[in-house]
Formats: sequence, structure tokens, C-alpha cells
Amino acid sequence: MLDGFGLAMFLPLLEIVSDPEGTASAEQMGNLAFLVYGMERLGLSLNLTVVLMTMLFFFTFKGIVKFIETYVRVVYQQFFMRNIRVQNISALAEYSYDHFVSADSGRIQNTLSGEVNRVNRAFGSYMSVMQQSVMIVVYSALAFLANPEFALLVAIGGILTNLAFNKLYNATKKLSRELTRHNHGFQGLLIQQVALFKYFKATGLIREYARRLIEKVHHIERAQRKIGILGGIMEGIREPLLIAVVISVILVQINLLGGTLALIILSILFFYRALTSVMQLQTFWNSFLGVVGSLENLTEFTTELRKGKEKTGRQKFDTFRQAIEMEHVSFKYGNTPVIKDINLKIPKNHTIALVGESGSGKTTLMNIITGLLQPREGRMLIDGMDSRTLDMATFQRRIGYITQEPVIFNDTIYNNVTFWDEENDANLERFYTALKRASVYDFVINETPKQEKSMLGNNGINLSGGQRQRISIARELYKDVDLLFMDEATSSLDSETERKIQESIENLRGQYTIIIIAHRLSTIKHADKVVVLSKGEIERSGTYLELVGQSESFKRMVELQEV
Repeated sequence: MLDGFGLAMFLPLLEIVSDPEGTASAEQMGNLAFLVYGMERLGLSLNLTVVLMTMLFFFTFKGIVKFIETYVRVVYQQFFMRNIRVQNISALAEYSYDHFVSADSGRIQNTLSGEVNRVNRAFGSYMSVMQQSVMIVVYSALAFLANPEFALLVAIGGILTNLAFNKLYNATKKLSRELTRHNHGFQGLLIQQVALFKYFKATGLIREYARRLIEKVHHIERAQRKIGILGGIMEGIREPLLIAVVISVILVQINLLGGTLALIILSILFFYRALTSVMQLQTFWNSFLGVVGSLENLTEFTTELRKGKEKTGRQKFDTFRQAIEMEHVSFKYGNTPVIKDINLKIPKNHTIALVGESGSGKTTLMNIITGLLQPREGRMLIDGMDSRTLDMATFQRRIGYITQEPVIFNDTIYNNVTFWDEENDANLERFYTALKRASVYDFVINETPKQEKSMLGNNGINLSGGQRQRISIARELYKDVDLLFMDEATSSLDSETERKIQESIENLRGQYTIIIIAHRLSTIKHADKVVVLSKGEIERSGTYLELVGQSESFKRMVELQEV
């Protein structure tokens, strides 16, 4: 509006320039004459100085408002970005394990990184479309005030030209969705290349796998190029088309409708601004369509995270005191039963081993005990409380979890063990105690260049398998936990390293409730109870020696391993 009022002052300016001795009049300004009348009521004579100062006032005030608009835009864009990231990170943290195992890791990675930036661009473009729409309305209104007939004809021509772009818009939207799919695929392949780099390198498959990645890069490039070409076509033909409309209307206005040149010039000034806004609107709209696939994907992704939110009770869990009891517990993946009618008691500070052939249900049973999965039938009682009524996050904070592939962060030994706890005297003492209990203290103090400040590299690449496993055990011991879960924690290690880690675990017996999944039966000889699983059911349970005498399948496993 301020810009329009400033432009309107060009007519009085032209009148004064054409007659330096005179003053401007309101007659040439059509329905915008109220500006001149207003200045006259203020006692201002429309001479050259007053008109120029008035123009300066309007455009200066416009500059101030533009600064405020830009500042507010930046604030809201950053607010928008932060909200998207925080909401989705929080939603992912509450996402159930049941849903996560069937999710596309590439999509998760791409959505939380690259897609968020593209959605921010979509937000910026969409808001710019809204802004330019308001600008078009304002300039069109001013043009109608100056010369209604001329304004109406140009508006009709502008609408007709805009309809011509619909096919290009639809093509851009389709390519945007295609680009989003290719980005998901690329991120998924990239995650696997980093995670499996050693395997690819050692087997000579790295270049073949890289070709798959490069193929995805070419797909992304082609989609982006097509979007760019469509944008270039629209950018190239937009202005000539609109100018052709204006020229046609001017000829009609002067030759057929008898319009005056002065009002046409004023209308052209307004319409030049309006047409500029039209062109910017179309540019921003096409830019929005270019990332609309990301916007749709993020909306769907957020909805999926919310639908897959972990269902948990509200009862807080303090510390493990008595036992975990499973009563007629069954679990299915889809329609496939994995665990059937399990009855099991795990007393506090006992060591329980789960054994069985591959596919017997060991991992699923452990996932139920840790609260990653909830029983489909039956119930699990923790200190007499139904697991469905518990706030499982408070229970899980009492768990230490050690897997076959140790979790090592690309950070210092101290941060790996303490999970980025503050480095003070009390925490350092806990840190060193955990290292000693995990039998890794001597390695850290005597064999690493910077001791606890030594960097471990990506996934602990600077460590041996046994060292990585001991660091991960130290992390669980550093935490204040009641239960230790060991999912084939030594199966990938050599016999000597396995023996040393097994000694470390044996030293923890009686201090923690330990649940072990083990393929190597030599590691569970001293367990308080061994549970033999077969096809999702408990075939038999007892001590190691009892099962050797009572269970044919367990005895056969022992003989095959020559334990």
C-alpha cells in the first residue's frame, strides 16, 4: 500500500515537471485524488519539494515495514524448522519397536535430515505465494481505483495466462514426488554402505555397491534437471506473455474505449508492480511444487510416527526387587506365531540363559522381557505389576543391554562409557570402577594414547572386537541398573577373548539379574537356569547339568559343540 501511494505521486510529479511554474492538481489521479485532497487539508501546497518529500516518506516507511517483514519471516522460518525437528525427533523417541522393525531406515534418515530442509523451502515458498497474492490484490485495487476498465481487462488477461501454466505445475508436482522417492532410496543405500563398509571392502563388492549408489545419484540428478527445465520454461515465457497482455489492453483502451494516457500510465505503474508480483507468485508456486513431495512425505511420516507411538502405562518403576513372571505369554508377527504360551519366572539376581535353534523365539522373548514388545496374549508381571500398566521407559532405565555388535560412538572412551555425563570427580570414580569391573581398565590406562580422552573412531574402528565389547559392558555397568541382557554378546569373538569376557560376566553373577542368549553353550554352564526353546515354546528348563541328563535336544546341542 505504501509502495502504491508512493507510485501514485508520480502523476503530480510529471504534471509539475511539465509546468515548473504551476502546482499539481487532483484531476489526473482518478479515484486516487484523495491523496492530493488529504495533503491540501494539511495545508500543503503540491509543489515539487512537497511531492518529492511525500514520495520519500512513503518509500522510507515502506523500507521500515520491509525490514520488519524480513525479520519476522526469519524468526518464523526458524521456529517452523525447530518445531518440525523437535516434534519428529520426540515422536521417533516414542515410536514403538514393533513398528520400527518394519520401517524404512533410508526414509527415516532422509526425512529427518534432507527432507526437513526441503520442507522449510516449501514453507518459505508457500508463505511467499500468500504474500504475493496480497500484493496482487492491493496493486490491482489501486489500479481499479485509477482506471477500472483498463484494470479489468488486464486482470482477465492475467487469469487466462495463469491457466496456461497448469500443465507445467502438475508435471513439476509429479517430479517432486519422484525426487523424494529417489532420495529415500539413496539415503537407505548410503546408510548400509557406511554400516557394512568393512564387509564390502574385504569382499571386493565396494565398487559394485557404489555403482548402485551412483545410479541413484543419476536418478536424483535427472529428476532435479527436469524440475529445473520446467522452471526455466515458465520463467522464460512468463514476462513476454504478460507484457503482450498489457500491450493488447493498452491498444484496446486507447483505440476502442477512449481512455486517457495519464490514467493508463498510472494503471501501468500499478500493474507493473502487480505483474511483478504475479511473476513472483508463479515462481514461488512452482518452487513450492518442486518440494511438495517432501512436504507430503513429512506429513505422512509424522502421522505414521504418531500412529506408531508406543503404548505404555503410567505407573513409575523405581527398582527391581523380586522377580519377573511370564504367564501364558504369546506373541505374533502379523498372523505368524513366534512365542506360544510361555510361563517363566526370573528371580532377582539370578542368571537365566535362553538357548535353542535359530528361529526358536529367543530374541523375541528377550524383546518382550525388555519391554520392546508387549505380549499379544497373556501377561508379564514385574515385581507383581502388569507390564501394561508400567511406564516402560522407567523400567528400561534399569536395564543394561549388551549385543553381539557392540554399540560404540565416534567419541572419547569417557563419553562412550558415561554417555556424555559431566566430567567431575564423582563420575570419574564411577567411570574407572566400571572399567575395572569390565576388565578393560588396563587397556584404557596403559595402551591408549590419551587414556579416557582417546577417540574410538566410527563404530570403534580403532579397537579389537574384545575391546569394543568390554567398553560396551563398561557402559552398562557405569549406569545404575538392576538387569543385564546379553544377546549373543561373545559369539563373534575368538575363544581367548570370549573366555576373558566370560570371566568378567561371571564376576557379575549375583550382583545383577542377568538374561543371556547364547549359541556357545560353554558360556552358560554356571547359569542358575537354562531355558530351552523350540518353535516358540519352552521345551524344558533347568540347570546346565540337569538338562544334559533330561533334554535330548539340549544334549545334542552340547555334543555338536563338543562342550
